[in-house]
Amino acid sequence: MPSSKDRQRVEIPVHIYEQITRIADLEGRTVTSVLTQLLFQAIAEYQPTWIPSKHLSRFNAHAQNVLTLAREEALPFNHHYIGTEHLLLGLLREQEGLAALALDKLGVTLEKVRAAVEKKIGRGTEPAEEEIDYVPRVRKVLSLALDEATRQGSEFVRTEHILLGIVRDGGGIAADILDTFGVLGKVRSQVLELLGQPFNPG
Repeated sequence: MPSSKDRQRVEIPVHIYEQITRIADLEGRTVTSVLTQLLFQAIAEYQPTWIPSKHLSRFNAHAQNVLTLAREEALPFNHHYIGTEHLLLGLLREQEGLAALALDKLGVTLEKVRAAVEKKIGRGTEPAEEEIDYVPRVRKVLSLALDEATRQGSEFVRTEHILLGIVRDGGGIAADILDTFGVLGKVRSQVLELLGQPFNPG
């Protein structure tokens, strides 16, 4: 337990304090108990943020190439961002990765996904700028990929970890496309089969 000397005072914005106070009044609790509960919930649900300068070194050459290919896939669509759909296209183009093999065994092809992206999102009207960034969901997926690698005891993030991150997030365009193809729920077992690991749905 840190001493009072080690602890620093935290300034809470007025509008947040007012919201916490309203909750406390409504539930007949103290502000401290409400704040403590909210902090515990936030910590329990916390997902690490993808920071390229800090985490890119943990991605192996094939996984890093997926990120480059994802950017390349966004440009012809005139998309001014890199979304999960572009990550999925990058995974399919990186033929040296296990993710591409898993997707191929599930019948998912580059042509099918490109067509699905065009149908779901369409093309932009203006050419994308050279510097385009990841949408927040992609950062979350890449954070989940880091976690998948850690869970599997892998020092480096590989292409299959990015694919598993897409599936685990489950809410992006890429996951929606895989679901439309009827394979979203089959990806993890297919990846683990190729890795020679048993699949435990629990």
